[in-house]
Amino acid sequence: MNTFDPSPFTPEGPTPLIRDMPEAAPYPVAALGPLREAGEAIATATEAPIAMCAASVLASAALATQGHREAETLNGTAPASLFLLTVAESGERKSTADRLAMRGVREFEDELRGGYDIERDLWRDADEVWKSARAKILADKKADSAAKRADLQAFGSKPPEPLKPHIVASAPTIEGIVKHLPELRASLGIMTEEGGALLGGHAMKAENRMSTCAVLSAMWDGQPLDRWRASDGVATYTGRRFSAHILVQPVAAEALLSDPMANGQGLLARFLTCRPASHIGTRLRMEKDAQAEAVIARFAARIRSLLSRPLPLKDDARNELAPPVLPLSQEARVVLTEFAREIEKAQAPGGPFEDARAFASKTAEHAARLAAVLTIYADPDAPHVTGETMAGAIEVATYYANEAARLANAAIVPPEVADAERMRNWLLGSWGEAFISARAAAQRGPFKVTDRARKALRKLEAYGWLIEANGEEVDGKPRREAWRIVREMSS
Repeated sequence: MNTFDPSPFTPEGPTPLIRDMPEAAPYPVAALGPLREAGEAIATATEAPIAMCAASVLASAALATQGHREAETLNGTAPASLFLLTVAESGERKSTADRLAMRGVREFEDELRGGYDIERDLWRDADEVWKSARAKILADKKADSAAKRADLQAFGSKPPEPLKPHIVASAPTIEGIVKHLPELRASLGIMTEEGGALLGGHAMKAENRMSTCAVLSAMWDGQPLDRWRASDGVATYTGRRFSAHILVQPVAAEALLSDPMANGQGLLARFLTCRPASHIGTRLRMEKDAQAEAVIARFAARIRSLLSRPLPLKDDARNELAPPVLPLSQEARVVLTEFAREIEKAQAPGGPFEDARAFASKTAEHAARLAAVLTIYADPDAPHVTGETMAGAIEVATYYANEAARLANAAIVPPEVADAERMRNWLLGSWGEAFISARAAAQRGPFKVTDRARKALRKLEAYGWLIEANGEEVDGKPRREAWRIVREMSS
């Protein structure tokens, strides 16, 4: 009879608390159509990730086109505006890429500033004349009240101050943008390379977060923006369009991506979000690329030309848009309808977008907006969106839908697991002893509350990163509650 020869017992190694995020898919740069050259040229010039460069190009193009036409969707119309959120490490050349993409916008703002100085001086003279003449009417002792009212009505309204020469807010507060809408142009951009200041600042504090999310959502939707303040009354602003590109480091992005309010209110679903793989350490070409520079210059000139076109304004309004609709061709509508059906099926339980339903439900509208931007950029007077352009826009929208699902999965980390991961990183990176106690972890570790520290340690024990070793010496003394630290995962 064969005897059973047991193999020695080998304990399993620790289990990762947080699963590794899969790599991002390649960016479908060919699907950008008329914007492809600019995106690739900026990527060549900066050696930054193409997804980051493409986002900056899309944001610049959306700002230049959104005021001229509305996008037709399957269920009506929507602004031809885009909100983009790009997550990238410090040193990824975010600022350089964005500066190149925004060159035409900045040049247009420079032109506006030159004209504004002249208009402001003329307005000041006209305003002084108006105030002086109005004062004379009011001071006329020979005229009764009825005559004065008639004279004032015939005299006309106070001359309006020229609109400010700013179309891009680089370090904004949402409150500040809404407050100054009466004196700004109707088509605006929120473009910031330091998104952490916006996402982690005053606007996203607990007491302001709901209001901020609501205002940003209304901006994307093209809805009227209300301002109710005790100090300066009530106002409603309509006919405004906003595009946005927020570039942010991972630590700030993770807080937003996991924020229940930003998700629950649908704000994140309005952003085309991506986190491209880093290029740091591979950027070895040190000379300029003349061909790329020429393409970037042409892109800047095109953006400046589109921004210089007169905006379609509501009658008797100087900063309230009334843009005509850019219709879908029959082919484009068929393509978009089939795509919308596929996206709907993908949200079912077990589907690829089950965990990203909020974004997926808006993906068809994102595609329609992208198609409108690509079409208007190529030809502001185009009769319709073609099926070919819509197919490209759908490919880009699908990339962002896949990114939303990828980043959503990574952001779904229960608080107790996040605490345990922070404790694990501290133990492996900052604690040199072989054993740890609850007391030492609370005194020296990332959490100064003993109960929170103990719960994190217990979670690490459950995952195999700690092994109970009560009575072992920690900090030179035996500890009643102690663990041995497992510093390496078994292969």
